[in-house]
Amino acid sequence: MKINSKSALLTVGVIIFGMATANAHVEFNPDAVAANKTQVLTINVPHDCTKSSKTLEIKLQIPANVDIATFKSIGVYQHGAFVKKWTESITKSGAKSYLDIKGPAMQAGPDNGPNAANIKFQFKTPAAAGTQLKWPALQICSTGISVRWIQPRPADGSDPAADATPVPVLNLKK
Repeated sequence: MKINSKSALLTVGVIIFGMATANAHVEFNPDAVAANKTQVLTINVPHDCTKSSKTLEIKLQIPANVDIATFKSIGVYQHGAFVKKWTESITKSGAKSYLDIKGPAMQAGPDNGPNAANIKFQFKTPAAAGTQLKWPALQICSTGISVRWIQPRPADGSDPAADATPVPVLNLKK
């Protein structure tokens, strides 16, 4: 069988592009962890608000069934290094709790690029395996706009569209 080099190159390009767009959303890495266990988790912010705008703040709504007493912020990392000028705090608004991460304007993109920001924190996951913890997020940008990561994810478990802003979800397993 003879392989056409142009077809092979195009196929590889499509696969790489598909992998990049599938991961260009604010999401947990990994997105499935053990239930009823204290562990360090990472949420990945792989891009900026727009091509000309940097990230200033990220607010994550902590699910109501997460015990805030077990929650501990660890920090923001980029290129594997701790970003010292960014701070994290837990804030409350009514009955809702948020992890509020703020700092000077940070280039977090382009999509799925090496500048991705990784937010690390620790808490004890709820006991119910099979539960999906939804973490609605707000990404505040240097141009004054915001990106709301709140759209439902596809019910069939497929990747959201590249232009979607799906809610970050953490799946609990046994």
